[in-house]
Amino acid sequence: METYNGKLCATYGDLDGIMSIRAIQHQVQRGTVMQARRACIGTPALFAVESLPLKYKTEVYRRYPDMKAQTESKPFIESIEPDGAALVFYQDHLLDDGKHLPTDKQHEYANNAAILNAFRAVMEKSISRRSNGKHLNKTEFWCKAAQALRRCADTFPNSLPENPRRLQDKFNQYLREGYASLVTGKYGTRNRAKVKTAEQESIIIKLLADPRNLDNMQIVEIYNTVGRTLGWTEITVKAVRMRREKYDLLTSAGRLGVTRFRNQREMQVTRSRPTAPLLYWTLDGWTAELLYQETKEKDGRNVTTYHNRQCMVVVLDPCNNYPVGYAIGDQEEPKLIKEALRNAANHTAQLFGCRYRTNQIQSDRYAYKKMKGTYEVMGEKSTPARAHNSKGKVIEPYFKYFNKKHCQYQKNWAGFGITSNPNNQPNSEFLNKHRHSFPDKAGCRAQLIRAIEAERAEKLPQYMELFAQLPEERKLPLSSEQYLLEFGAQTGHLNAIEGQGLRPTIGGIKREYDCFDPNFRAYAHVRWAVKYDPDNLDNILAVNEDGRLRFMLERKYVQPMALADRKEGDAEQLARVLDFNKQQLEVPITAQLGQVNDTVEQLFLDNPQLDIPTRLMLCDSRGQNKIHKQTRRVKALEAEDVEAVEVTMVKTIATRVDD
Repeated sequence: METYNGKLCATYGDLDGIMSIRAIQHQVQRGTVMQARRACIGTPALFAVESLPLKYKTEVYRRYPDMKAQTESKPFIESIEPDGAALVFYQDHLLDDGKHLPTDKQHEYANNAAILNAFRAVMEKSISRRSNGKHLNKTEFWCKAAQALRRCADTFPNSLPENPRRLQDKFNQYLREGYASLVTGKYGTRNRAKVKTAEQESIIIKLLADPRNLDNMQIVEIYNTVGRTLGWTEITVKAVRMRREKYDLLTSAGRLGVTRFRNQREMQVTRSRPTAPLLYWTLDGWTAELLYQETKEKDGRNVTTYHNRQCMVVVLDPCNNYPVGYAIGDQEEPKLIKEALRNAANHTAQLFGCRYRTNQIQSDRYAYKKMKGTYEVMGEKSTPARAHNSKGKVIEPYFKYFNKKHCQYQKNWAGFGITSNPNNQPNSEFLNKHRHSFPDKAGCRAQLIRAIEAERAEKLPQYMELFAQLPEERKLPLSSEQYLLEFGAQTGHLNAIEGQGLRPTIGGIKREYDCFDPNFRAYAHVRWAVKYDPDNLDNILAVNEDGRLRFMLERKYVQPMALADRKEGDAEQLARVLDFNKQQLEVPITAQLGQVNDTVEQLFLDNPQLDIPTRLMLCDSRGQNKIHKQTRRVKALEAEDVEAVEVTMVKTIATRVDD
């Protein structure tokens, strides 16, 4: 049996025992049976089953029942075409809980729609063929459609009902409501038989968000205890488990804490590295994972400890993770952070010829109020990271990289930290066995210094290449005055200006410094604090007690007493001092005093009642006093004569007027 040209056909072999070959040929000759295909070599003749006499056709369908159903299903199956619009609808469809349909359900419902569309197309064709007035037998139609569902299940998996009546009802609902009618009610709905009110739901959410991280059974016990008092229906673990998944985001802040919630659940910001050096620096302290042994006296006896570690503060330039500054100490503290920034400033001078600040500096919140001034000196902008936000600083993964690359190969390596996987930590038995070979504190410090210097040497060529790309407007020099004011060491004593300048004691040695700023000598009455760089004593900074006056001083040049001992440069330095004294001190002071004398002299001329010069014998700049005294007397007498004449003339004029 096979289908040929859309018709179910049988061969001589299929009809064996039902009709003889002679009877078949006789029926074909009479035109009663239709021969669908003639026989040829390798191809048997085919005869349409529907054209056989009724008794033979019935026997064929009785012997081959599946072929009848296949024939009746063929019009439905051939009419099925995939419905792209239905698939898009189910892919975009949102359920009541805000979720999408499962992927397999999306395709299943799209197939349901495609099959129902095919049923409608077959029905419309059947109606058009029977336009002669005969009514369509709907019962027969839906029976055949239900049978067709089994035939097309392999190609179009579906969930349509196989009962003809139920299939007809689903088809009618589909015509009325469209694609949405095929979504079953179990999606997007919840079983509220036990948890019905907002109060009941809120109690479960509250318990799920409890910071003690209660398990499902504990939540059930607490809920049911409250529920028995209020007359609620008891719930099971299944109800809590379902809500734990649904309200995971809502309850995670309480379960995890704000810090973990921000790091694990909130959206993170992705940033790119700086394109050149000095654009952005970040710093932090790290307890170096290298152990050292230390012996201290305790209770009258020496006790050696082997679990000691040092803290290293690193100033990192993330353009290529170059450690531009570092400092090593016992613990992270403002003093150690300041030392790391000082190292960074001096290292830029070694690399680029002068000290530079960075355009932006990032730190954590540790001692920020105390360190804010230092950060603002070393960076044009200071942007501290949010508290407890380790992901905001790229230096955190750098420490892990540094630990693996430089520290893990040492025998005194301590591991990755207490929160790491114990299987990745060093063998405690090995460490205990070799603890006596651990270096002392100085040796451990030397290990860290070698590692950081090796890191610098490896990345320095690229760092210098990137510096060449730094725009000039982004280069921010750090002046010596700013550097000493922020990072300079202090002598602890106040000094006054002497003839030799300022003579502070640094390192137990009396040293002489002076300033070529004439204003400095105007503050001979001020006591100065001295700030200096222990690595470079050529210049110091003198600061008064309130910090309002600051002068950069340079070490005095020592001239030889004997002319025979003079060397190159001595004459220039001597001329520099003499020229300063002459041009910056003597000439301006003389000119200013001359102006003062002229002003005072004019004051006495305008006010003769002031006989102060006579009484005090004050001389002018030429040492003269009597000349000025006689001049003032002559001028006074002349003034008296003029006044007498004027009075006489006034009286005479008055007499004549009276006459």
